[in-house]
Amino acid sequence: MQTKLQKNLIAERLWIPADTQAILWDMDGVLIDSLSFDLVVCNQLLGQHFGSHVTLSKPFIRSIFAYDPVKFWELILAFVEKTYHISEVMKPFEEILAVFHQARLDCVFELNPGVLEILKQVAESQSLKMAVVSNNPTADVEDILKRCAIFDYFDRVVGNDIQKVAKKPAPDTYLLGANLLGVKPEKCVVIEDSLIGAEAGYQAQCYTTGVATGSADFSVLEQSQLVQNVYFAFEISKLDLKFGDVRKKQIITPNDFMSHAIEHIAWRLGVEIDLNWHNNDWGTLGESLGREIRAYEIQSQSGVALGMIDDGSAEVFIEITDTPALHLDAIDNLDLEWFLSLRCEQVSSGKPLVELIQGLAQGLGARISIKVCSVEDPHHAWEGVFRSIGIALNKIFTPKPLVTLPYNYLVEKKVSIGEMSVLAKSLHYSQVYRGTAESYVKVSVDFSKQRPNAFTFKLAPTIEVDELHRLLEMLAEEAGFTLQIHFNATVLSSSHVVLEDIALVLGRALLEILTLRMVQWGVNGAGSSIGIYSDIETQPIRVGISVEGRKFWKFVPFKVSLDRVRRDFIIGHHVYDHLRSEDLDDFLDGLSGGLACSIIVHIEELIEPNVGWQLLFKNLGKALREVFALNPYRKGVPPGVKATLS
Repeated sequence: MQTKLQKNLIAERLWIPADTQAILWDMDGVLIDSLSFDLVVCNQLLGQHFGSHVTLSKPFIRSIFAYDPVKFWELILAFVEKTYHISEVMKPFEEILAVFHQARLDCVFELNPGVLEILKQVAESQSLKMAVVSNNPTADVEDILKRCAIFDYFDRVVGNDIQKVAKKPAPDTYLLGANLLGVKPEKCVVIEDSLIGAEAGYQAQCYTTGVATGSADFSVLEQSQLVQNVYFAFEISKLDLKFGDVRKKQIITPNDFMSHAIEHIAWRLGVEIDLNWHNNDWGTLGESLGREIRAYEIQSQSGVALGMIDDGSAEVFIEITDTPALHLDAIDNLDLEWFLSLRCEQVSSGKPLVELIQGLAQGLGARISIKVCSVEDPHHAWEGVFRSIGIALNKIFTPKPLVTLPYNYLVEKKVSIGEMSVLAKSLHYSQVYRGTAESYVKVSVDFSKQRPNAFTFKLAPTIEVDELHRLLEMLAEEAGFTLQIHFNATVLSSSHVVLEDIALVLGRALLEILTLRMVQWGVNGAGSSIGIYSDIETQPIRVGISVEGRKFWKFVPFKVSLDRVRRDFIIGHHVYDHLRSEDLDDFLDGLSGGLACSIIVHIEELIEPNVGWQLLFKNLGKALREVFALNPYRKGVPPGVKATLS
């Protein structure tokens, strides 16, 4: 990926390319708040000449604000004639124009917030030249600048009345301004509030910055492709991070989904965040975020993660390095360029999100490698990417908790009675019962391991699931608990229902413990079988789990088709001697329902089902261990979709 453009910050308010030699300012709407003046004066003049019922709205004034005074009033009077059916509107044109002109000369305009601070720092540093390039007559511009007490900050003033120099949107005035300063246009930053002015700067091949304080609003400037970046205002941006309660957060940027992406990083990293960012320079925002994170003590030189939400997932590897870079890839079954071209909520394509990550890599001093794995909805896929980044950064920077859960825990008995009855629950132990007309199942989960594994299956002779205990023991060992399961079928004669019911009750038993831990101590709430980078190389089948999504499970084959996975892995095979592969598929369904979680299974390589299903259950246990791991930064966060980024 392309290296981010190096930039310097002026007065903590304006980012410009590091090789900039001059700033060329538009005046109206950029340096001064003349939009408010125009709205008041124009309506006063129209009221005097045509009656108090003739008024103009701010949006209309804004739409013609960039034009020179003559054109400006021609458009106003044409609008009045058409809207109010007034004849001979041009009759008082010269009088109106003269009064308007004099009013501008008599007015001491307010400077737009932040402008004076930028001008002062540039003057103090003496590192840049500055000029004003306006669509107003030169003498008028000079007079207004003097009245506003900022004339002396500028080396040159270029108006619209210089002979043989075309007005904006032609590039002539900006080319002249650069020439008068002795600077090449490509070394100049143009600051404009209008599409007319932005086009002039763009055509002059200057680095053009838009500011939504005058003619055009933020979205219009951003969508125009005439500007490199856009500001709401030249105010100081704020970014504060500290390890703490992840629910304490304020994130304000010009784009809600970009805010959402940053929120995922903070949420998984384990930090409180206070961010107020006033422009769409996403690369610079990413770099600022990266530098804030890099200020923390490094716990590990690298971190790897499988991040997911619902049907979107990604795998990320981050490594601290002297050669920061972003490497973006996708599985063989996914067209990366197509994915990056897709709109996603409030962003028109993946380009701003890539810029954010590129900047993050630079600020961190890290190499970030991303593999996009599952795309059913671009929203979820990008969330999977940023969750993965946050989890990987957590492994690199987040201090690990020193506390452990107490073993003198209280076991609450007979919590709830019904078809799904919670017979006992605590921070370490739970017992759940489910009874139907055909069967009943009782599952106990014991993280203290005081009770040994025990499995009883009372079924019809035609149902062979005894070998299930081998997979369950493998899952429990990796997850860090023991299991006691009793299943009794009175009428039932279907093996897939046995597995699904057991998994459903197991999931509910886990959920009871998880909820207590989340509220009282804080846990990760998401996990995968990937702990270190070598896991990616040695696990052809990898598993991710999240209790911050919907009840959902999915196989994601990297190279072969899903139909091939169904045929060669899921349906019609045996695990051990008698377990049916299609029944194990139902186990995943039941577990996701009982635990109210999302489960993603990444299949990089399709291996023999008997081996593959054993690896899947083992990795399911590894993912559960990480889900339940203590995380004090998330204390009080309950499971569920609404809790994810509340």
